[in-house]
Amino acid sequence: MDIKNIESLDPGSLTSEEARELGLNVIFLEEDGTYDWIYCLKMLQNLSMFKFVLKVIAITYAIIILSLLFLTRDSGNTLWALGILGLVFLAVILIVLFSFWLVDKLFKGSYMLIYEMNNEGIAFSQTTDQAQITRAIAATSAAASAAGGNVGGVIAGTGLSMRPNSYRADFSKVRSVKGKRSENLIWVNTFLQYLMIYVPDDAYDFVWTYITGRCVNARISSK
Repeated sequence: MDIKNIESLDPGSLTSEEARELGLNVIFLEEDGTYDWIYCLKMLQNLSMFKFVLKVIAITYAIIILSLLFLTRDSGNTLWALGILGLVFLAVILIVLFSFWLVDKLFKGSYMLIYEMNNEGIAFSQTTDQAQITRAIAATSAAASAAGGNVGGVIAGTGLSMRPNSYRADFSKVRSVKGKRSENLIWVNTFLQYLMIYVPDDAYDFVWTYITGRCVNARISSK
């Protein structure tokens, strides 16, 4: 594994073009001992993010269906309601597929993920221009939901459009760490927060050992 020394890196002001010039999928070591890297995710090739979204949707709909079966167990409307839910589920899947395709096109096939890792924890952010695109998509989604009377969509879209461009997990608060080597992915999970840590292939073992060695309160698993 090749590690390049760098004086400092400010992810909050880094554009996608500057990230490419700096170096993608390379581990940088700052003077203060912080490790940084910029991972270029090909969303239509590495489907881990898409599978995670589908899993969340499936779990949500499973809960809705179980609740529906319980509430309509003594009525004759169960099959009709399940049919409606099935159509809605199919529509949601189609929307998700289109959204991933659209995001991939807007990001020109390269989703830039910036990571900062030190002894205390790990942080994730986007490049500034891609963060602006993400917020614009969320704001558009909120506006469309408002026009359609979808209160949940308005709340979700508004929340995403106002979200910060950086998420951090303190190692002392991490509850579980899960690795998936085939997808260059390490999940670092705290309470109600799931960070997807993508790692360059030749640095995966180093980052995995670094993280798991500091998450003393976490359940560790890999496959």
